[in-house]
Amino acid sequence: MRRALVAAAALAVSLVIVPASAADPPTITYTIDGIAGANGWYRGSAHGNNVVVNWHVTNYTTLGQDCLDVLIPGPTTGTTRSCTASNADGSVTRVTNPPIKVDADPPTGVEPHIARSADHNGWYNHPVAVTWTGSDATSGIASCSSTNYAGPEGAAVFFSGECTDNAGNSTPAGVTINYDATPPALSGVSIASTPDANVVRWTSSDPTAKVVVRRAARASTRRVVLFHDTASSFVDKKIDPGIEYVYTLRAVDQAGNESATATIAGLPKVLTLRKMRYVPRAAPRPILRWEQVGGARYYNVQLFRGTKRVLAVWPVTHQFGVPNAWKWNGHSRRLSPGHYRWYVWAGFGARSFARYRTVGSAQFIVPARPPR
Repeated sequence: MRRALVAAAALAVSLVIVPASAADPPTITYTIDGIAGANGWYRGSAHGNNVVVNWHVTNYTTLGQDCLDVLIPGPTTGTTRSCTASNADGSVTRVTNPPIKVDADPPTGVEPHIARSADHNGWYNHPVAVTWTGSDATSGIASCSSTNYAGPEGAAVFFSGECTDNAGNSTPAGVTINYDATPPALSGVSIASTPDANVVRWTSSDPTAKVVVRRAARASTRRVVLFHDTASSFVDKKIDPGIEYVYTLRAVDQAGNESATATIAGLPKVLTLRKMRYVPRAAPRPILRWEQVGGARYYNVQLFRGTKRVLAVWPVTHQFGVPNAWKWNGHSRRLSPGHYRWYVWAGFGARSFARYRTVGSAQFIVPARPPR
C-alpha cells in the first residue's frame, strides 16, 4: 500500500512539471484535377472544359465553406480560390492558389495559304511556300505550321499543317496540290532520210509529255514548228531536195517542265545541181538528181573525190543513186567520208557520137559520222 501511494505521488508531480504543448496550426494544400497543358494552362479535364480544385486540410477545428472541392469552369484566363481553416487555440491558416487558366477549346478557322497560284495547267513545278493561320479566343495562337513544299511529287498530293494555341491545343488542316518538278528526258533521238521525207524518232521518259519538233533549213534563222503532240516519231514530208535541215526537239510535261533540247541534222537523200551557200552533207547512199534535158537520150555522170575521178556512169534517167561500193578502172571503191564533186553532161544520139552538153556540177560531203 505504501509503495502504491509513493508511485501515485511521483506521477502527480511529473504532470505538474511538464505542461501540455500548444496545438499545431492547420495545414492546407490542394491538388487540381485537370489535364496539364502548356505555359501554365490546363486543357480542361476528363470531365470537359473545366478543372476541379481539391483542398486537403489537417489540424483544424473550424473549416471555411470555401474549402470544399471547387469546380472551375472553362474557358478562363485566370481564376483564384482560397481556403481558410483554424484550430481551438485560434491559429488560422489561409491559402490562395495562383490563377488557374483553363482552355480546352482548340484553335478555330485554321486554313492553309499557298504563296502563289499554280505554275502551269494547275500544277506546281518548283517549291512553293505554304503557311497556316487560325485564331483562338482564350489562350491565343502560339504557332502555326509553315513549309516550303518540294515533294513528294504526284497528282492531288495531300499534306497537312496545324495551329497550336498557348494552352497546347492543336487543330490540323490539310491541303492538296499537284506537284511535279522533274522534267522529262529525251533519248534515242535519230533521223532517217528518204527521197521524199525525213523521219525523226525519239524516246521520252514521260509518254504523256508533248514533244515539240521545230525545223530550220541550214544557213537560215527561221524555225517553224512541225509537230506538237504525244508520239515517238514524226515524218517530215515538206522538205526540198538538196537542203540540210536542223531539227530541235523538246518535251514538255503537263506541269510545264521542259526537257533539255535535242538537236539533230537531217541530211538530204537527194542531191541537186542547185547553187547553195554551203556544201551539203549527204545522207547514206545519196541520189544525184538534175533537171531533164530535152532530146537527151542518156547522161554522163562523173564523180570525183578531191581531184581524183572515182566513178563514171551513163544513166538514161535524170538521176543516179550512188552505191556504197563499186568497181572503177579495175579498182574497188567506196563512198568513204570526204569531199566530192559531181558533173553531169546530157548525151544526144548514140554514145559513139560523143555529142554532149554540159548540165552542171555540184559538191557534197560524206560525213565521218552522223551529225547531231
